[in-house]
Amino acid sequence: MYTPSDFKITDPGVIRKFIKENSFGILVSSVDGSKIQETHTPLLLSEDGNFVLGHLARANSHWRDWEKNPQVKIIFHGPHCYVSPSFYTSDFNVPTWNYTAVSIEGIVEIIQSITEQREFMRQLVEENEAAFPSPWNLDEADERFIKLFSAVVFFKVRIDHLEAKFKLNQNKSEEDRLGVIKRLEASNSSFEQAVAQLMKADLTQD
Repeated sequence: MYTPSDFKITDPGVIRKFIKENSFGILVSSVDGSKIQETHTPLLLSEDGNFVLGHLARANSHWRDWEKNPQVKIIFHGPHCYVSPSFYTSDFNVPTWNYTAVSIEGIVEIIQSITEQREFMRQLVEENEAAFPSPWNLDEADERFIKLFSAVVFFKVRIDHLEAKFKLNQNKSEEDRLGVIKRLEASNSSFEQAVAQLMKADLTQD
């Protein structure tokens, strides 16, 4: 991923928070060494930060080539939006796009252990049910639910390389950045408002 130094994020805490908040990722790999295949799926970062865990339907042929070609890429996208030249306070600017993303490369391994599979599902459910007043948990599931595991392939990806990029006008003056924030905050778009909040947080760290 092309990542100029102005936009590069290295803080592990920031990256972990980003993945947790934008956990629906894209898993990409080569099939038969040529064709590229992708799967969109919810993912979890392991407690130690060394692995990304996920699952996909067994009927999805994506996993069948992993033994021969285990190298994969995972992409997490966060808030993003268009930025008009009219948003800036300075004279000459061009249209651009502000966005946030994390890219991970590593080796994928299928999780065979039923205990590990169940623990992954427990964590995935807990993380996504946490916002509900009466969260459902895996302990409420009966054996019919567990039997469905046979229709799913569980996997983990060892993180060998990670890049995080927050392109939030860091290469612009504070006045220009404040101008962009003002316009985005006034928008009805939740994405634009989210980008504005990220830009404000970034300004306070400068």
